[in-house]
Amino acid sequence: MDLLKLFAAARGDKQTNRSVASDRLYDRAAPAVSGDGEVHMLIMALDYKNTASPLTCSMDGRNMQILARACGVQDCVAMYDTQCTKDNVFRAIEEVGGRCGADDYFVVYYSGHGTNVEDEDGDETDGEDEAFCFVDPMGRISRDTFMTDDEFAEAVINATDNGVRIVILTDCCHSGTIADLDKDEWGQREVVSIAGCLDSQTSGDMGRGGIFTHSMLLAIDQLQDAGQDEYSIGMLHNATLENDNRVFNSAQDITIQWSSATKPNRLAWPLIPTGEYRAPLTQAAQSTGATNAEEAIQQAMINPQLLAQLGIKPQLVQFINTAGLTTGKVDPEQLLKAGLECYMAGGCTKDACAIQ
Repeated sequence: MDLLKLFAAARGDKQTNRSVASDRLYDRAAPAVSGDGEVHMLIMALDYKNTASPLTCSMDGRNMQILARACGVQDCVAMYDTQCTKDNVFRAIEEVGGRCGADDYFVVYYSGHGTNVEDEDGDETDGEDEAFCFVDPMGRISRDTFMTDDEFAEAVINATDNGVRIVILTDCCHSGTIADLDKDEWGQREVVSIAGCLDSQTSGDMGRGGIFTHSMLLAIDQLQDAGQDEYSIGMLHNATLENDNRVFNSAQDITIQWSSATKPNRLAWPLIPTGEYRAPLTQAAQSTGATNAEEAIQQAMINPQLLAQLGIKPQLVQFINTAGLTTGKVDPEQLLKAGLECYMAGGCTKDACAIQ
């Protein structure tokens, strides 16, 4: 291995719009499977109603709350809009992260605006830090309400013990590396982030926001339907990426990043439904009583009341490929092969694809 590859391996890696290794090589199964440990979850979603750039991200947050309940998560804190001040978020990370034990998971989900700010400590090659756009108590955005990736990383690290497994999910622009997992401070912590959008993208609420979330929820539904009662975060990522491509015509880029202490196939996906789970898009396909699936989807997509009830943004409809949704089954064996095939085709390095 040359020095550049050795350096990348020592600091973790990332992959964008590429499959990764997804076989189960983890030592610790998810709490729902092993019976050991718990999942602690923090959800943050903002609509920015008092700004010039409103969104509809609270729908994404509520969909994640529904998933958390379906997975039997007992400790799930959800924050919306003006609850998401910078100080409140710091406090929530400290409190929820502080309740995590050595065999637990800390899952952080964010849906909202992201932005770039000047890099203050020189750790970013592009000279910019990524930042979450939180608000003040009046719901307004300013530079003072931003939480940079450095601040976020420090808060999560300080709040959690070394043995806690951490999963960070972000559906916002400028979010590809918002967890800053190549920072030395992450040390030997097992951390994986999956983000919708890239740091260079600036997709507002044109419909693209929420595509990652719906692709992921659909993947969980599909994997359950395929008989998968446990799987790696790499498997979940690959299925999510497949939905982004097939159902949404790749309208949003998906980036997965991991720390040096783990890889996507070495960390179990923690959010496993304990009973039957149906994603919002699946429910839409089943809700109209139409005689065939594609007709059902098309009817649902023109029913604003139904879309709101199911947590589907009207802006999202323009990106949905109904044919892709109606054929929306996943083949776990193909997802297992995907990371290796990416590597063999020259699409990524052995380390970047997380191939053993």
